Amino acid sequence: MTNPASEIDEITGAVAGVFESCGAQMLADDALLEAATALERLGRRLTALQVEVAAEIDHRSRHELGTDGLAAVKGCRNSTELLERITLASSETISKRLKIGRNTRTRYSLVGEQLPAPFPHIAEALASGTLGLDSAHAIIRGLTSIAPTVDSLSIQAAEFELVAAATGTAPESPYPCTADDTRIQTDVWKVRLDQDGRIPVEERALRMRSFNLGRERNGLVWVRGALIPDVAAKFTALVNAYTSPRTAPAFLNDEELAANNYEHDPRTREQQRHDIFAGIVDTAARSAETPSMGGAAPVVMVSVRQSDLEADRGVGYVDGLETPVSMRVVKQYTCTGGIQRVVIDDDGRIIELGSKERCFTPAQRRAIALRDGECSIPGCHIPAAWTEIHHVDPAENGGPTHTDNGILLCWFHHRTLDKSGWHFRMINGAPYVKAPVWYDAAQKWRPTTGSRTRRMDAVDKIPLTQRNGRQSAKMKT
Repeated sequence: MTNPASEIDEITGAVAGVFESCGAQMLADDALLEAATALERLGRRLTALQVEVAAEIDHRSRHELGTDGLAAVKGCRNSTELLERITLASSETISKRLKIGRNTRTRYSLVGEQLPAPFPHIAEALASGTLGLDSAHAIIRGLTSIAPTVDSLSIQAAEFELVAAATGTAPESPYPCTADDTRIQTDVWKVRLDQDGRIPVEERALRMRSFNLGRERNGLVWVRGALIPDVAAKFTALVNAYTSPRTAPAFLNDEELAANNYEHDPRTREQQRHDIFAGIVDTAARSAETPSMGGAAPVVMVSVRQSDLEADRGVGYVDGLETPVSMRVVKQYTCTGGIQRVVIDDDGRIIELGSKERCFTPAQRRAIALRDGECSIPGCHIPAAWTEIHHVDPAENGGPTHTDNGILLCWFHHRTLDKSGWHFRMINGAPYVKAPVWYDAAQKWRPTTGSRTRRMDAVDKIPLTQRNGRQSAKMKT
């Protein structure tokens, strides 16, 4: 009997030899695509053989054989360990091969009667090289999960339809489905065949749902938890809306990106999601529907010594956090949430309690939101509901908490205002901005607003003759 391993090595060498004289880099586009298709077809045939061999090794290592099983004889716990050692493949890959092999292998009854494979259509498609490992695994895993509650004829019908769709032989799908599409189609069939099957899963998910804040480490409070799918979908929709390059309000505008040599927003996706989450939290805290605590809206208390605040140095402490925060964070909180002076004597007794100051009222916030419309940084379109109010003339310098001294800034721009190069001042109660020098070399103070109605007012102020003149000049250019 010939050695199959030697013959396989010869075939592999012959395939590799095809590319020795002309590597993939030298192939024309169409030839390159044809080569990729042919290699994938060959790979599927090899995968079917790998599955068949793995299933046979698994059969010869079955538990009932005890120490006489193949894996035990070779000193391995089971067929999985044996296959991992001789193939050097990952446990995930071996697991897929075994699951597919066990479900596509011909079986025998106790009396020696031959029985069909649990998934004969997959077995046939694998053998012909028209179905890949990932698609086969997706179908088997999906249908076996509902097999205990669905009749076998329905399972066989679903298997037939899914294999036909995956191989492109179904009349309604003339093109083969990708492995990902096959997985999605399998999920559709699962719901169709076992519509009540989601109930136990959802009940278990409800019991396991969680959201936990861990301990602070290295300046960060780590989050862990598990969301039920529809809650995750809602949050994902919000994230997608605020990170879409076509429609999203960006924290950085195009000029900022270009001036800093960024092709895209320099923040990672994870950082963007953090900033969006920060906006969601701020919005929820201001909502009238948020439950009150002690008759007031939920607040975060930040304590700081008055001498440190006046000297602009030192640190503060956020209620509930063990580690201190910088004076920059303290100032953002005092600018947004106000300040209340508490005098404590050396013995720890409160001897003076001032009233809350420097906090914009809800009515003031609504008025400023109507005036500004969105974040006051030009090009940043974070809506008013997601912004914080910044004292243009700092409150610690005596700046009034008045609509003539407040502007809207998103969380990100408010946090980084002291180092970003953007400057604001109020002229007759209206906000003006001076951009960084890289953005505006003239360094002029310019009015800023995101209000659509105020922009319409600005357009109406341009005389019609002047507008026509601009259009004529543009057409000539």
